[in-house]
Amino acid sequence: MNDLLQGLAKLFSQAYLKGVEDGRKEAVIDTKILDRKDLYEEFGIKVDTADKYYLYQPDFPFIMQGTKRKYYAPAVHQWLLDHQQTSN
Repeated sequence: MNDLLQGLAKLFSQAYLKGVEDGRKEAVIDTKILDRKDLYEEFGIKVDTADKYYLYQPDFPFIMQGTKRKYYAPAVHQWLLDHQQTSN
C-alpha cells in the first residue's frame, strides 16, 4: 500500500510540474500587429538589434501589409521562446 501511495504522489507531482511548465508557455501577449519600432515597446528589442539578429532570419514570422513587413505579437513571442539559448 505504501508503494501505491508513493507512486501516486510521484505521479501527481509530475502532473503538477507539467502543468506549471505548460502555463509558463502560455502567451501573455496582446494579439496585435507590430512594426519594427513596436518590437522595443513589446519585447525590449531595439530596432537595430531586431534588424541585425531577428527580422531577417529565414523562419522569423511576419506578414505583409502592402509593401511593409508586420509582425503578429504572439507569433514573435513564440519564435523568441523557440529560439532562446540557455547555458548548460
